[in-house]
Amino acid sequence: MTPPPSYNARVAIPLPSDEKIRAVVGSTYDPAQALNVLKMMAGTEDMFDALIGLVKAVFGVAGVDPKLRQMIILRAAKVLNSPYEWQANVPMSLNNGLSQLEVEAAASDGPVTGVKEEYVLICKATDELSTSGTLTDSTLQDLLNRNGEVITRKLVLMISWFNLLSLFLNGCRVPLEVTDKIGTKASPLG
Repeated sequence: MTPPPSYNARVAIPLPSDEKIRAVVGSTYDPAQALNVLKMMAGTEDMFDALIGLVKAVFGVAGVDPKLRQMIILRAAKVLNSPYEWQANVPMSLNNGLSQLEVEAAASDGPVTGVKEEYVLICKATDELSTSGTLTDSTLQDLLNRNGEVITRKLVLMISWFNLLSLFLNGCRVPLEVTDKIGTKASPLG
């Protein structure tokens, strides 16, 4: 098991000031509790509402087990070497009910094995979409057979979102959390 390493770079986009974040997020902004990912998203200013809307949709999606979502997040973080996404989502994955063994499986250097069949399949789909930009016919058919058309669409969108998010985090080099702001949170929204 090899989780994503820390950033190996000297240049990063700084987090916006608390004043700028508050101007975008509003009076509910709590700098001591807000995760760095949300702070960096606030730095996109007029794009923030759309980003948060998608975050809320992905973390509140109907018909998808939160543990399956967490396997997608962890596997995308592993495949795309996103240290922030990994660090923040290991505790959230455990808070959502994944076991330590399942978290470790998501960090495997090869294909994911040794966990529930649905986790193996979603990690395979995440691997394919993250590395080749598409799914094989076999993987897509397996997703359709297991989940039906609507849930499969949602899963493909979720994999795509967490690819986008991992790339955003890596491109900005969002600082790792240095305090335990996650605690018992099951999502970045609380």
